Amino acid sequence: MTLKEVAALAGVSVSTVSRIINSPDDSFARKEVRDRVWSIIKETGYTPNLNAKELKCGKIKEQKSSDGALACILGRTRTLEDDPFFAQLARVIEQQAMEQGYPVRFSYSVFDMKPNSIPEETSSFKADGAIILGRVNKNYMDFLEKRYKNLVYVGRNIISASCDQVICNGYEATQIAMKHLIAYGHRRIGYIGEISGEVRYQAYLDTLREHGLAFSPGLVSNCPQNGAGGYQGADYLLNTAKPLPTAIFCATDIAAIAALRRFTESKIKVPEQLSIISMDNIELSGYVSPMLTTVGMPIVEMGNIAVQTLLNRIHKRHRLPMQIFLPNKLAIRESVANLNAGAYI
Repeated sequence: MTLKEVAALAGVSVSTVSRIINSPDDSFARKEVRDRVWSIIKETGYTPNLNAKELKCGKIKEQKSSDGALACILGRTRTLEDDPFFAQLARVIEQQAMEQGYPVRFSYSVFDMKPNSIPEETSSFKADGAIILGRVNKNYMDFLEKRYKNLVYVGRNIISASCDQVICNGYEATQIAMKHLIAYGHRRIGYIGEISGEVRYQAYLDTLREHGLAFSPGLVSNCPQNGAGGYQGADYLLNTAKPLPTAIFCATDIAAIAALRRFTESKIKVPEQLSIISMDNIELSGYVSPMLTTVGMPIVEMGNIAVQTLLNRIHKRHRLPMQIFLPNKLAIRESVANLNAGAYI
């Protein structure tokens, strides 16, 4: 399969395909065009001509192309359309894997798995390794570790598993967000997100305790960490929290964006009446109004390191299970009011 053939199947020019697969932030062309091109790449197993690339760079040594292939497994969501964070991460992984000659040939969700079996359409495909995006329960994890000899988990929480892990710590990210709210004078802080086994909720509780702030169950909305959950969580607080908190931490950006919509519908002004902060720093967080203050995770680095770690495992460059931690960074925008200064940032 050549670049020209991929372009013909996608109904676009060769240069468009080239720019899509080389776009560092997956922003070139319309989303439907990008998705169509990447779908064809996944189905066909297209990889760049490594020999031609080396020659173009002035390197004479011949390089043999790999015949390897990877799988991508969604642990927290049924489809990538449901979670922009993992959608961006998956695209980075697809780009990096293709560049390394190990294209991602199949993606599926644990929600599509039957007990002790992967989806039928992937059962005949033998991957050299797999990358898991987001947490899975112990039963799924045990099965996947038996199914794939080479496995890397990428997510916000450490999991109990013997595979390599690339982590951007959700506990730490929540602490950063909460401490930012407290530094801005907020003392009555709500929470929208999951509770059971969730490190973000534990960090929320621990940070309140650390700063001597009272915990109020009425300010906590236990809901899924997606768009529907964020909207539901905001609606719950509108009906039960009397008065409303001055600020709310949402477990994900997509939940925060949906919560923002629900508060806006109820004529609650953000951030003048209610501040919102979250985590992930997905692309959309900088385009809503007000723009979302959030704790960003280095999605590009997470994806690139996950692929490189998996390839190192495949080629036996390391044998012990590794845990690689990447830093979080606060992105201050418009959705948090500074109560100390009487202004907002």
